Amino acid sequence: MNNQIDYSLLESVMNKLPSSQLTHTRSIALKYLKENHLPSTKNEQWKYTNLNKAYNLFEESLRSKNISSDSLDDDQEILNAIEAHWIVINNDNLVTKNHDIEGLTITSLSKNLDTTNILIDDSLTSLNAVMMSDAIKIKIAKNNHLKKPIGILFDYGANIDNQSSSPRCIIEVEDDTSIKLIHAHTAKVNKPHIINSVIQINLGIRANAEFLKLQNYSNNQTLIEKSKINLSSESVLNYTSIELGGQLSRADIIVDFDEKSSKALINGVYVAGKNQHIDNHILANHIHAMTHSSQNFYGVIGSKGCAVFNGKALVHEGAFDTNANQYNHNLLLSENAEINTKPELEIYADDVKCSHGTTVGQLDEDAIFYLQSRGITKELARQLLTKTFITRILADINISNTKEYIEGLIELKLKEVS
Repeated sequence: MNNQIDYSLLESVMNKLPSSQLTHTRSIALKYLKENHLPSTKNEQWKYTNLNKAYNLFEESLRSKNISSDSLDDDQEILNAIEAHWIVINNDNLVTKNHDIEGLTITSLSKNLDTTNILIDDSLTSLNAVMMSDAIKIKIAKNNHLKKPIGILFDYGANIDNQSSSPRCIIEVEDDTSIKLIHAHTAKVNKPHIINSVIQINLGIRANAEFLKLQNYSNNQTLIEKSKINLSSESVLNYTSIELGGQLSRADIIVDFDEKSSKALINGVYVAGKNQHIDNHILANHIHAMTHSSQNFYGVIGSKGCAVFNGKALVHEGAFDTNANQYNHNLLLSENAEINTKPELEIYADDVKCSHGTTVGQLDEDAIFYLQSRGITKELARQLLTKTFITRILADINISNTKEYIEGLIELKLKEVS
């Protein structure tokens, strides 16, 4: 198929989803989708990322008669490796409420939509809304300071017959609350599978959120995810993205500075190996004055791997005293490695401090030679230098028991791509 979906087929599948409080939302989303085109390489924001294979797989899932999900895989390594209050979602179904934690509520929106806003602002978020059988809302009440992180794991079952999933998670962090969140895309499947995911995060006044996204899918999986984060006055976000797996992974991270004096640190690490495509698009949307954003992404691209980085800071009129910077550093391990990088600044206000930069290079042969002279093999020297380059960003992660686990995954990945 070419950039379009059989809408009659999509509507037929949508109508087979269980009737719930989300039924009307799905209808609104379908109307939006019919009026807007799915992205293609003709769109500037998608010129380096071709979704035709993903669309084909999605349409195959619509034609499949099997719309059930596989059972939960209880042997998820991350559940044991990182201590957290784990919330497990199996193909839109909440299967683990985990604990009674003071100030924390978990709601299935198919049963209790209340006034929750379901984001529908482009064709892919609308496609997600059309196909979601449920959505999960996590709310942390005001004046709470949870010491142990909350982990969110989307699990599809290793042998899932569905070829597509549409998870959505909405996280509400109320005023004067601090929270640490781990969003794990680590449940691998054995068959081709596309995940079209939407994450909505709202931070209240003076809220503080540490957010870690970890993606380590198999090469059967495609992940398209939009994360929309709204910051209230004096709120602080520390966001880190780790992208290691998947055949194709596209992340859109949008941070809206809705009120003054809010801050966001947006960091990322990505490692693309053979036949992998990893695309990060970040927007720091400075709507109000006295806001601060920093984007720092480090990438390693191996032979026949491809990565895309587009980081943008948009400073609106009247958003004075904005401080925005963005940097992207890339290490190419082969002549066949590809990176397309584009940091951007768009400024409509005075009295701002903004900067951006990018680097693309290869390993320092002198440094490799020096390590070899100390008895280290050339292969190990390359791995050590590459690890040093990419793991420096992990110093900004303030969630305990995660760095060692992440470093282990990165080491395994670097051995694969070196």
